[in-house]
Amino acid sequence: MIRIAYVINYIVKNGPSSVVLNLIDNLDRLEYDISLITLFEGNNAEVVSTLRNNSVTVYECGTLSRMKCLLGQSKEFSDVVEKGNFDILHTHGIIPDILSSRLNTAAKCITTLHNNMYEDYLDTYGYIKSRIFIEWHLSALRKLDKCVCCSKSVYDVMKRQLPNVSFVRNGIEPAQANSIVTRDEVNVPEDAQVFLYAGVLNSRKNIVWLIDNFVQYHRSNEYLLVLGNGGKEAECKAKADDHVRMLGFQTDPIAYMNISDVYVSASKSEGFSISVLEALSCGLELFLSNIPSHEEVVSMGRTIPVGELFDEKNIGGAFDNIRSIHSNKDKIIEFQRENLSACKMAELYNSEYQKIERTQ
Repeated sequence: MIRIAYVINYIVKNGPSSVVLNLIDNLDRLEYDISLITLFEGNNAEVVSTLRNNSVTVYECGTLSRMKCLLGQSKEFSDVVEKGNFDILHTHGIIPDILSSRLNTAAKCITTLHNNMYEDYLDTYGYIKSRIFIEWHLSALRKLDKCVCCSKSVYDVMKRQLPNVSFVRNGIEPAQANSIVTRDEVNVPEDAQVFLYAGVLNSRKNIVWLIDNFVQYHRSNEYLLVLGNGGKEAECKAKADDHVRMLGFQTDPIAYMNISDVYVSASKSEGFSISVLEALSCGLELFLSNIPSHEEVVSMGRTIPVGELFDEKNIGGAFDNIRSIHSNKDKIIEFQRENLSACKMAELYNSEYQKIERTQ
């Protein structure tokens, strides 16, 4: 049996955490003894309890901080790894990757790269800090046994920098709502064409531009639901008209996807968006900015059209194109389950684990 530990800043129900949780749920427990190591505060207590009830050993580090980890003051993590006697450490994020790269351990060290660091770090930290973090992260990644990108588009960037890199696309379980939301509750007509965005309201997501252009190009029967909060919320509200519903952060976005027709994102950078996968799982068409990861998922719809791409110069024409697609919801759901499922993702990661276990 292979003893594997997933390492992440903290465990919640979205983002990179959802990839970890889907891997845990879909690996063969006859082959894997699974542990989870979280480094910082922020764990969802319900998630931790569920994992422990499902025979996952959860180590919650209590003495670490991000600064301590970057400065090499991470003895608690090293002690957990030594105590666990793991065969594989699978890290997620820059700090877990750096800690893993510093270990003196017999365990094989693998990571998942969840973003294009050249774009994401620049937007998050600015030019000078981003260059420092990129070099720091790359130095750590080169010391690991394997780096797995979350999409081919991220792989196409990272293969120029790393010799030990491959890709496995993110996959999810079928999306299920925990509640029921009606169109009447959000003041949208039953016969309307409903667009939906779910995510952070920040500059990288380009949400102010999206709302501005939706207001400019929408027809009388088209509405936009915006789920999320963030630094650009006030600007979003200032741009919105009476066809835009600013609904704030929602704990059950799938319930809103179930009353929508099209998922829309104008993001400037993505690894391989979980929200896009959730939208496909709900049968929504995709209306996405033409960044590489969005192009990747739309181009996978070979037998059925799953969406339309746009850029800042052709958004009006792209609106006309998305209106003409009329894909079958059941076919889109089938497309997601066949190509981008959690089971498929876990199967491919299992192959990666078996390969690095065989190497000396």
